[in-house]
Amino acid sequence: MKKTLSLLVIICCLTATKILAQRANLDREYFKTSYVDLPKIPIVDDSKRTFTSSSRNIFLEGFSRVAKNGTLDFRFNFHGTEIGEVDIKKNKHEDKDKEGNVLKTTYTYDVICSYSSSATVSISNSDSGENSSFTLTEDDNYASTGHKTYSKASAFYNNNRYSIRDKYRNKHRNSMINQTNSKINYRYGYVPVTSNQAQHFWIIATKKHPEFANHQEASESLKAIFSKMQYDLPVDELYTEAQPWIDYFNDVATRYNEDDKQHKKVRYASYYNIAKIYLNLDLPEKVKKYADLIITNDYDKKDGKRLNRNAEELIKDFTINEISTRHFEVVTEDLSNEPDVEIVYADDPAEESEKAVAFLITATNDTLQTTVAVEELTKASAAIQMLDENNTAKEVAATDSKQIVLTTGDIYEVINFTSSVASDKTNAPKFAKAIYQGDKISLYEHMGKEYVLKYSNTEKGVSTMSKDFVFGFNKKLAALSTECEAVKAKIMANEYKNSKEGLLAYSQAYDACASE
Repeated sequence: MKKTLSLLVIICCLTATKILAQRANLDREYFKTSYVDLPKIPIVDDSKRTFTSSSRNIFLEGFSRVAKNGTLDFRFNFHGTEIGEVDIKKNKHEDKDKEGNVLKTTYTYDVICSYSSSATVSISNSDSGENSSFTLTEDDNYASTGHKTYSKASAFYNNNRYSIRDKYRNKHRNSMINQTNSKINYRYGYVPVTSNQAQHFWIIATKKHPEFANHQEASESLKAIFSKMQYDLPVDELYTEAQPWIDYFNDVATRYNEDDKQHKKVRYASYYNIAKIYLNLDLPEKVKKYADLIITNDYDKKDGKRLNRNAEELIKDFTINEISTRHFEVVTEDLSNEPDVEIVYADDPAEESEKAVAFLITATNDTLQTTVAVEELTKASAAIQMLDENNTAKEVAATDSKQIVLTTGDIYEVINFTSSVASDKTNAPKFAKAIYQGDKISLYEHMGKEYVLKYSNTEKGVSTMSKDFVFGFNKKLAALSTECEAVKAKIMANEYKNSKEGLLAYSQAYDACASE
């Protein structure tokens, strides 16, 4: 009986040792890849790889930017940023004692608003004769929290709405330019790609496995081979260096030929590693062979199917690009002779032609929805051109109006003042853009170049381009600031200039002082 038991123990130990030796845990070992991502709509003749665009921020890899007559032409049309309904939310805060009794109740107010922008990109391809376009949209929600009173929350938003709007306009437009570059480079560009983490081999990590040492050596050798890969250099020498390891993995797959899970796992790693070598050396037909072996091996079929798709996509890219490799020199250059300038989107002159939805408050307090051209608004004075539902221009007089509110957040008020730049020099109602609106003072911009101050205790505004302001700015401004000696002192110390920035700083300081 003891002999029988001892024999069973020996057999079990030998069996366990064999199983342990054959167990193969696999680790991912990442390696460098570098190649040219081929376009889906290629310009096969490299002498025709030129483009023009409406924005200096649009670029196309593998192409030359030219001043005119580019094979590809990209027109980026930004449609502006619209402001959603502004909501001021009241929040209740309660301080409680240990028993839960309310000791104190306070309230804060949050400003909530949404911003949305859109753009259209038009593409002309003279090589194929095709024209196409796509639309881009961006949305954001804005919140300013913790204001102590409703009026302070409202005043904060009113006094900062232009800078907030411009912040989101810039953000949205930058995002849309980036999206445009991604889309056009995917379609037409020859994009160099280098990565150290995109591709991996499956390497045996179980130290007691018979192939552990060889797998580790294969991993280090192959990573060293692929570290030399460059997108603009041929890969023939790399293929030669990798061949011994391809032979090794083939040999392993032949030796581990049993129909159990651990043998299948080793074969899977062998086939997978060979397929990855071939895929990154631009040999898709060989990839398909080993992808099919992975499927037949029945350890991880989905990887075999995925590698087959990768191979088919690469074959398709080679076919439409009339090429057999992803490793070649890419020339990207600027031949347009246009100066590189920094573009500040909020002040981009192209935006002056934008159309915006607007609400006109008439003198009789009716509210009419209409459409206006931003360029027309900047020129508005005694009248303005607006578009009706048929897109037909209609003139609206300032005398018949009170206010125009745009969905972009801009507000144009009708105020009485004598202009120094308008053809009508009389003290008559005129449209002017609100720059700052406070309890004691408001600042307006008229015709894009004249600034007007209007104090709450007067019926008419005063132009800062009048003779008194031009030849005695400090004296005139101080005379209007009698309610606040502190601000008068700053005026006489030349702290404010007769500019948009200077007048805005003055208006904010005067309003804060006079409201105390």
